[in-house]
Order: sequence, then C-alpha cells, then structure tokens
Amino acid sequence: MVVISLITLSIALISSNVVWSDSHRDKDYCYDQVGDGHFCFDTKEKCRHEQKSDEVSESPCYNKDRN
Repeated sequence: MVVISLITLSIALISSNVVWSDSHRDKDYCYDQVGDGHFCFDTKEKCRHEQKSDEVSESPCYNKDRN
C-alpha cells in the first residue's frame, strides 16, 4: 500500500513539473500593446510575425525572463 502511494505521488509530481515547465516555456517572448495588453509566444520568430501584423503593438519582441 505504501509503495503504491509513493509511486502515485511520484507520477503526480513528475507530471505537474512537466506541465509547469511547458507552460512557462510557451511564453518566453512577448511584445506590448497599447494600454496594458501584451502577448507572449514560444519562439521569437512567432512573436515577431504576430507583432509585425498587430496595428496596436508598441514594443518589439523581448525575452520576458531577461527584462
């Protein structure tokens, strides 16, 4: 019973860590919009593509972890 509980807990912790790291990685590159809006993307290329076509963008793409 204890072994099953430990295995279940280990699987849950590993799964939550993978989900947590994926959600942060998906939003590393951002740009700001007029007002308080901002959009974030997983790659700088995607960010630049969206930022160029956004008429109300007010900043270039940046890595939010470095600012």
